[in-house]
Amino acid sequence: MTEESKLAMRATKCANIITSLCSLFGISLQQATDIFYNSETAGLIEDGIADLQCRSDKYLATLVWEEYQESEKQ
Repeated sequence: MTEESKLAMRATKCANIITSLCSLFGISLQQATDIFYNSETAGLIEDGIADLQCRSDKYLATLVWEEYQESEKQ
C-alpha cells in the first residue's frame, strides 16, 4: 500500500467518524469536526495505534463522544 493510499484511507475514515458523530448525537458538522480533531482518539488513529482504523465508524464515534463527555465534566 502506498503512502498516498494510506493517507486517503485515513482521511475517509476521519470523515466517516465525523459524519457518524453528527448522525448519532445530533450535532453540527462543525461541532463534530472540532470534537473529533481535539480528541485523543483522533491522535491514536493518526498514529495507527491499536489498529483503531479497523473498528467501525460508529464505534469510534461513540468513543470520541464519550471522551468529549468526560472532558466536559472537568
